[in-house]
Amino acid sequence: MKTTMKTTYSFRSARRPVPSKKLLHRAMFDAAAAAGLPVEGDWEFKVWFLDDEAMAEAHVDIMDVEGTTDVITMAYLEEPEALFPGDMGLELLVCVPFAEREGAERADSSFADELMLYIVHGCLHAAGINDLEEADRKVMRRREAEVMALLREKYTFSEIFPA
Repeated sequence: MKTTMKTTYSFRSARRPVPSKKLLHRAMFDAAAAAGLPVEGDWEFKVWFLDDEAMAEAHVDIMDVEGTTDVITMAYLEEPEALFPGDMGLELLVCVPFAEREGAERADSSFADELMLYIVHGCLHAAGINDLEEADRKVMRRREAEVMALLREKYTFSEIFPA
């Protein structure tokens, strides 16, 4: 029997309802696959949905940068064959209030769109796409648009992340 990547998440928000478990797990899997990650393997992909305070703390601890941010990617997939069964292969820290703010400020987005975009962005980072230089940012934005379009064909993001 073929094994596939396991998806898990932790969502804590005082203001937002919990995501649709079934839809979020499927969307995480599909985002990872569309990003080119090796989903045919016995490893775990976890998303931690955080508040601003926890994200700012993680941002300092992990990146040595003050303040909150949208998403932090911690990928351990450089050599997927070196992972033991069930090992963590990818962790994303996603800031829920950041998505609320961005979704409210941008006419072409929403809270749910932003959360899904952050998951896609993290998967693309794990797949080796960077966005530090202008040329890299263009590649990242193009790939984000492609993966988001694929996911929109299958999902209504507001059903995954209700308001």
